[in-house]
Amino acid sequence: MPLDRFVRPINPTSRHVKYGLPLAYASLGSFMATLTTLFAKSLVNLLSVSLFDHDNQFTNALSWAILLVTVFTAASQVYWINQGLLRYDALLQVPVFYVIWTVFDIIGGGIYFNEFREFTTVKYVLFVL
Repeated sequence: MPLDRFVRPINPTSRHVKYGLPLAYASLGSFMATLTTLFAKSLVNLLSVSLFDHDNQFTNALSWAILLVTVFTAASQVYWINQGLLRYDALLQVPVFYVIWTVFDIIGGGIYFNEFREFTTVKYVLFVL
C-alpha cells in the first residue's frame, strides 16, 4: 500500500496499546450508546405522533432509517462494551463507559436538540464547571 512507508507498526506491548485500547473499547461503546440515545429520542417522537396523533410517520424512508439506526447502535453499544469487558477489567471499563457516555449525551443532546442555542458566555463557563 502507498501509505505503508509512513505508518510504523505498533508494538502490542507498547504503552499506547496498554492504555489506549481499553479506553478505545469503552469509548466506542459510549459513542454507540450516545447515538442510541439520540436516535431513540427521535424514534419515540415519531411513535408518539403516529400513535397518539394518528398521523403515521412511517410512510417515508427517513423514519425507517431512524428505526434501523437505533437498533444497530443499540446492538453495537452492547457489542463494544462486551468486547472491552472480555479483554480488560470491569473496574476500568464500566466507569469509563458511563463517564464518556454521560458527557457525550449531554453535549450531543445539547447540539442535536438546540439546547445550547440561548447560552451566553457565562452560561457556557458555568456549564463546563
